[in-house]
Order: sequence, then C-alpha cells, then structure tokens
Amino acid sequence: MKISTRLTMTSAVLLVGAATAACGGGGAPTDASEKDFCETQSSLLADLMPDDMSNPELPSDEAMAKAVKDWGAELERVGTPEDIPDDARKGFDAVVAQARDIDASDFSIEKLEEIESGGKDASEEVQKQAKAFSDYLTETCGNPLDDLEMPELPEMPDSTE
Repeated sequence: MKISTRLTMTSAVLLVGAATAACGGGGAPTDASEKDFCETQSSLLADLMPDDMSNPELPSDEAMAKAVKDWGAELERVGTPEDIPDDARKGFDAVVAQARDIDASDFSIEKLEEIESGGKDASEEVQKQAKAFSDYLTETCGNPLDDLEMPELPEMPDSTE
C-alpha cells in the first residue's frame, strides 16, 4: 500500500467516523487562535509522512492508532476558534471522540468498509454536522495536503517491456 493511500485511509476513518460518532458536548476550549487550530488540524498528516520518501515505510496499524490518539488529545487541548458555527463545533467534537476511541483494528480494510457503510446510515443531522466541520476546516485552514512538501519520487521502470 502506498503512503498516500495510507494517509487517505486515515483521513477517511476520521472524517467518516465523525459522521457516525455520537455528538456530545466537548470540553475543548473555544478560544483557539486560527493559526493554532489550523496547525493542529494538519499536524497528523505531517507527523505520519515518512522521513525518506524515496523508500517510504508505511506506519503499522498500531503506530497509526497511537498517532491519531495523540493528535486527538492535541485537538482537544487546543480547541476551536470562537467563531466556529455550532454544527461545525459538534463535528469537531465528534472527530475528537473518534480519535480518542480509535484502535489499530480501525485501519483494516474490513473496518474501513464497515465505517464507510455506517457513515451512509448516519442520521441527517450527524451528517450535516460532519459536513459543517469539514467545510469550516477547509474554509478556515485550506486543504492540509497543500502544506505538505512532497519530495520527488524516483522514476519507476516501464513495466510494458
């Protein structure tokens, strides 16, 4: 599995999982600066990028789960800016809860498919909250993949010979 596929899977677990998580009142602060909020949001992908892209090693499921849990704890510590809409804040709280509860088995193909199908069955209100958070995140911080510096990968030999 390619590193970009693995990172995309991680994002899918969290964002789709947020749509299926129960939304409870979060205890994260509501006075984060936009800069701190955005840096924290994008830190997971930056932390998971391999040091050597010419020979990338994929993180194990256990390492992915630990990274996500640590990231979720940092999200909760930093919180959100005070201008975040209520629905988006509920979506944020769901992502924090999902990150807190994630484990290595959540990165299996079977679990990803289960989460994805559960996301389709999530209530309209929960789906609206997840979308509101995703939209707020993109509007406020941009796409986190835009900030990652991807080194040039070596040329692959032509396999048509």
